[in-house]
Parts: sequence; C-alpha cells; structure tokens
Amino acid sequence: MGRKPWVAAAALMMSLGAGAQTSAPPVLDEALDAPTRAHVINEFAHRLTELHVDGPRAKAAADDLRKRLARGEYDSQLTARALAARVTADVAAIAPDRHTYLEFVPYDLGDERQRPPAPAPAADNYGLRKFDLLDNNIGYLKITRFAPLDRGALDTAARLMDKAADSSALIIDLRDAGGDSQEMVALLSSYLLVDQRSIIFKDAQIHLHDQIDRSGRVVAEYWTYANVSGKRFGGVKPLYLLVSNRTSGAAEAFAYDLQQYMRRAIASGKSGQRALVIGAPTLGDARVGSKQRISRQLQTSVAISRASNVLTRYNWEGGGVQPDRMVDPAAALDTALGMAQAAIRISAATPAEAQP
Repeated sequence: MGRKPWVAAAALMMSLGAGAQTSAPPVLDEALDAPTRAHVINEFAHRLTELHVDGPRAKAAADDLRKRLARGEYDSQLTARALAARVTADVAAIAPDRHTYLEFVPYDLGDERQRPPAPAPAADNYGLRKFDLLDNNIGYLKITRFAPLDRGALDTAARLMDKAADSSALIIDLRDAGGDSQEMVALLSSYLLVDQRSIIFKDAQIHLHDQIDRSGRVVAEYWTYANVSGKRFGGVKPLYLLVSNRTSGAAEAFAYDLQQYMRRAIASGKSGQRALVIGAPTLGDARVGSKQRISRQLQTSVAISRASNVLTRYNWEGGGVQPDRMVDPAAALDTALGMAQAAIRISAATPAEAQP
C-alpha cells in the first residue's frame, strides 16, 4: 500500500520575512483509510475479547465495535486522533474503566527518537512531597504519587518514615495522590502495620492484596516487607488518611488496604484509636492496564487484572474507597487534626496497662 500520508493537525505559521519567528513543529495525525480503520477496530475488539479482566462486558463492547464498523459508523473518522476519541467513547458506554481505551499519541510509536523522555523519578521526591511535625507531636506526610521503587525511592521513603516514627499520631494526605506502584504501597504499609491476629504468633509480613486476571488467577501478590530501613511508626498509634475524588490508583490501594486492617483491629478490640479514612470517596480505579501498539499513532489499553484485598476479597473499582468520616476534602486536614488531638489526650489519660 506504500507509505501512509500524514495530516498536520496544527498549521505551521508561514515565515514572511527574514525576521519572522520560527513556529513550533506541527502535531502529526495519522491519516486512516478504510482498511486501516477496519484493522484497528477488529484488532482492538480481539484484544478486548481475549485480555480484558471482565470477559462478558468486554465481549459485549467488542461485538458493538464490530457492528458499528459494519454499519459504516467510523467512515467519517479519517485520522488517528478522531478514531481514538470515537472508539474510546463507544467502548466506555459498555465497559467503562480507566484502563480500557484507544489512545492517540502525537508522535510515531515506531520511532524511539520521537518518544518523549520519561520524567526524572526524583523530580518530585518520588511523590513523597514533604513531612512536617505539627503541634502536639502530630506528624503530617503529604504524598502526591506512588512511584516505582528504586534505590532512591527506598532511601527517600525510609528517611521520611523514620521522621514520622516518633510522632504521637500521623496524618497521611492522599487527597492529590495517584501513581501505579503497588510496590510502594507495600513498602509504606510496612511502616504502619503489624500482625495483630495473635499475641503470641506474629508474621513478619502481612498479605495486603492481589492482582487477579479474568480467570481468577493471581498474577501478583503484595505483602509488607519483613525488614525496612529506619524506624517504623507501628501498628498502634492513631493514623488518619485524607482522601478525595482525586485520589486514584495505587493511592486507593494504600487507603483501602490500611482501612481494612484497621477495621479488623478495632473489631477485635486490639486497637481503639486506630485509623480512619477521612474525606470524600476516591476515584474508583482498582484495575491494571496493558498497552500495545496498533498503528503508527494508536495504541490500545486494556484492563487485564483487578485488585482483590485479602481480607474482603473485594476492591474499590467504580465506587471508590469509602471514607470512615465523610467530610469536604478541603476540611479533611482540620478534621483529622481535631481527632488526632483528642486521641492523644485520651491516650495520655489512659493507664499504660489498659492501652492496646
């Protein structure tokens, strides 16, 4: 068929004189003829049917795509950008999740030189933005991203959690947190949880959650670490997690896992002051996606697994993590501070032998 043409999505400014400024390069937008559109639709439908974690719903979406293609509904989508927008909307109407879509990228996927450079992992301190010690020895940790683990991330987490360890109570702010590193979830949870199932027998590691594929097979397990650098905050002192509708992905896993273990501890009478999730329901993203190139400027993203908390065998997909204390996210920090101060006063007035 020969080399496919490209369509400029943004017109270049013409230079009318020697002193004219040089304009930015145009954004490429791949032109799609009928055979190419058919290939993209059919291949995406195939990947949905074969890979998506929700098999029945994905099959319905795939069948719908093929019917629309046969009816000529995609004939007017002549570029990669236009087709991606239309197909994504059609799939989302039947199988909505944040990891299943047809993605347009403004460069040639086959040319590594055109790929934008990955952001430096340490540019935002691995998402562990800051730790402050507030009045009454209350720690405040702000997290904006759960970054992949490398030596720098491990060292940064150890440094901040070591600072938090001696706090009388700890507030972790996840209101703007996202990211997809469930390994970071497991690492930070290691500083905050201890096995409370038995006074005598305690496991060095706690099983948090799994990722499960469409057949129910466990494809990844996430456990706390038996050994971590620095001191641990521990599993007894008051802990508060601030969330909002911007809290997503791995940050939701972190909040949900901690919430379930803290609820179990409270129900068993082994903790009377432990954790609360405060704010508004989170985004509701409990799946993991996989991307594959399908044309020069299109790639498919398909949700291939879902989280499953070990205690509940459930997750937060769609509905989000539900707070224990529902408040406007803007007021969540003040609410947590008030609760932490009250918990510290109660602890100070309670004889040591009566404390959990």
